[in-house]
Amino acid sequence: MAKRTIAKYFSDLSGQEIESNSPTVHFAFDGASYEIDLTDAEGAELREALAPYVAVARRASGTRAARKASSTGGPSPKDVRAWAVEQGLDVPARGRIPATLTEAYESAHSGG
Repeated sequence: MAKRTIAKYFSDLSGQEIESNSPTVHFAFDGASYEIDLTDAEGAELREALAPYVAVARRASGTRAARKASSTGGPSPKDVRAWAVEQGLDVPARGRIPATLTEAYESAHSGG
C-alpha cells in the first residue's frame, strides 16, 4: 500500500489556497523580522508597495548584535577606549569593552 501526503499552503492574509511552492515572504521592519505566507498576487502587491522605499534604502550590514548594541544609545566604544586610556585603565585594543569600563565612562560623563 502506498501513502501520499499532500501539503497545501493558504494565505495568511486572505485564506486563499496558494499554488506556489515557496509562498513564504520574509521581511524586516523597525528592527523586527517577519514572515508571511502569501499568494503570488499578494506577494507582488507587497513588493510593489515597498518598492519606492526599497529603491532609496540602504542595505543593513553587520551583525544583529552589533546593530542592537549601537542602537541602545550608549557611548561609542571608540570614546570609551580613548577615555579609559587617558585614565590609565586597562582596556582591550579590540573587541568587546567590559561593562565596568562603560559604566565608569558613563558615570564620569553624567555630570552628576
